[in-house]
Amino acid sequence: MDVDGGDAPFYNDNDIIPDVPPRSPSVQAEEVEDEERVWMRFIQTYPGQVAQSLGQARTLFDSIRAEQEAQGLDPWAPFADEEEWGLVKWLIVRVGQTTIEEFMKLPITSHLKMSFTSKYLLMKAINKLPHRTKWQLKRIQVKGNSEQAECEDLELWLRNPVDCIHELMANPEFDGKVSYSPERVFVDVEGTTRQYDKMWTGEWWWETQGRLPEGAVIAPIILTSDKTSLSQFQGDQEVWPVYLTLGNISKDVRRQPLKHAAVLIAYLPMTKLECFSQEMRSLERYRLFHYCMSLVLEPLISAGNDGIEVTCPDRKVWRMHPIVAAYVEDFPEQCLVACCMENRCPKCTVGHNEQSTLESLRLHQDGEMNNGQFEGELRLQAIYSPFWATLPHNDIFTCITPNILHQLHKGVFKDHLEELDARLRHFKKGISKWKQWTGADYRELQRVFLGVIAVRGYQTHMDMTLSHMHNDIFLKLGVREHFNIPKFHLMLHYVDAIRLFGSADGSNTELPERLHIDFAKRAYRASNRCDYIIQMTTWLRRQESIAIQEAYL
Repeated sequence: MDVDGGDAPFYNDNDIIPDVPPRSPSVQAEEVEDEERVWMRFIQTYPGQVAQSLGQARTLFDSIRAEQEAQGLDPWAPFADEEEWGLVKWLIVRVGQTTIEEFMKLPITSHLKMSFTSKYLLMKAINKLPHRTKWQLKRIQVKGNSEQAECEDLELWLRNPVDCIHELMANPEFDGKVSYSPERVFVDVEGTTRQYDKMWTGEWWWETQGRLPEGAVIAPIILTSDKTSLSQFQGDQEVWPVYLTLGNISKDVRRQPLKHAAVLIAYLPMTKLECFSQEMRSLERYRLFHYCMSLVLEPLISAGNDGIEVTCPDRKVWRMHPIVAAYVEDFPEQCLVACCMENRCPKCTVGHNEQSTLESLRLHQDGEMNNGQFEGELRLQAIYSPFWATLPHNDIFTCITPNILHQLHKGVFKDHLEELDARLRHFKKGISKWKQWTGADYRELQRVFLGVIAVRGYQTHMDMTLSHMHNDIFLKLGVREHFNIPKFHLMLHYVDAIRLFGSADGSNTELPERLHIDFAKRAYRASNRCDYIIQMTTWLRRQESIAIQEAYL
C-alpha cells in the first residue's frame, strides 16, 4: 500500500520551571463517606520511585490567557463581549450552517452591532479560537486482484495521538481527578481484602510500573473503535471512528461526554474492497484495518519506549510513557483486533500472549505451518503484521476488556429474553415483545432477574464480590456441561480483567456509543453528504474550539 502523508500537527512546548523533589511513597488511610455509611480505605503506595516531577509549566488555560494579555485582548476575544459570545456559542452548537446564513440576513441583525456581519466572517473568527490537534489526511492505494478494478484509493483521517495526550493532560478542569501512580487499596488494616475500582487500583498498572525507569509515569491508553451508521432512513453511509482516553483520568470523569475526556483520533476508511475477488475481501478488510491502525498509533512506539514530557492539570511536568492498556470494542472487533475468527475466544483460544500468536503468524507466513493447523486448530486470520506487534509494554490479549453493554445487557441477557416471559410474572405483558430497549432498561430488568449479572457491573469490587462471579457452580450442579458460547465464555474472563484494570464500568462501550452522536451523526448532518469526512473534521474542530473557550471562560 502506498501512502501519501499530510502535514504534521503543531504543538507548543511550555517553559519548564524547576520544582521541588517529590515526597517518598507511604502507606495511608482514607475516610470515604456516602449517604449511608462511612468506611476506611487503606492504601498501599508503590514501593519504588514513581512520578518524579521535572518542574512546572503553564496549563492550556494559562497559555491562552498569557497570549491574550500579550496581544492586549480581553477574555472574550475575538468576540466583543459576553453577550456576543453567548450568541456565537448558540449559533455554532445549536444551529446548522444554512440556518446561520439565513439568520445573518435578517434585518434585525443590523441592530445587534456584532463584530461579524456574515457567516463567512463568523467562521473566520471561530477559526481563531484555540483548537485541538490538527487533522491529517493519508491517502492509501490498495492494489487488488480483481480484473474489474485493479486498485482502489482510500482516505485515512487521523490525528497524532501523542499530541492528543498532551492536550488531555493539560486540561486544568481535570485537576484533582487524575492519578499518576499505581496503588493497592484494602478495606481492612491487615491488608487481606482487596478493593478494585479505578484503573490505578488494578494489578496491570502496578506490574507495568516495574518495567519503566524510576520516576516515570504511565499514561494508560484506552482505545475504542466501532463502526456506526450515519444515515437514518435511507442510504448505507457508515463511518469508523477511533477514540482515545487515558486511565489516569478518573472513570467518573471519563464517562461524562460533556467533560471531553475522550478524543477522536481517526476515521478509518470504509470500503467494500471490490478490487479483490469475493473470497479475498474479508481477509483483506482485516489487513486494511491493521495497516491503518499501525499508521494511527505509530507515534506511540517511541513515546512509549522513551517517554514524553507532559504538562498536567496540577501544572507539574512529568515524564509519561503512553502505553496501550485497554481496547474496548464489541465481539466482532475483538476478533478483528486479535486476528482470529469469530467462532473462537479472542483472549484464550488464540494464544495466551502476543509472542505465541506472532510466532504462529510467522510460521504460517514462512510456510512452516499448514492451513489445517493455522485455520482449523488455532482459528487465526493471516494478518502477518498486526498493528500491536510493535507497541511497547503491550499484550493485546490482556487489553481486551469486559464489554457490559454488548456482552451482558444486549448480549447474554437480550438474546435469551424469550425464555423468561413465563418466569418473570412481575411484567404483565411479558418482555420478549418489547420493540426498543436501552441499556437502562436491561439494567432494571436484570435487577429482577439475576444478581450475578448485576455483580459484574458493580462500580467497586472486592475479593468477596469477585468470588461470586465464577460459573463453576452451574457446572458442578450439572445445569451446564460447558460455557463455550462466545458471549457466555467471555464472562469467564471478567474476574481477571477486573483485577487487572479495575471495575468493568471503566471500560464499557456505553461511552463510545454516546460519543457517536457528536463525533459521527451530528457531524455528518452538518455536512452536505458529499465528501463528508473533511466537512465532519472541520465541524468537529469548531465544536471543540467552542468547548475549549467555554471551559476557559
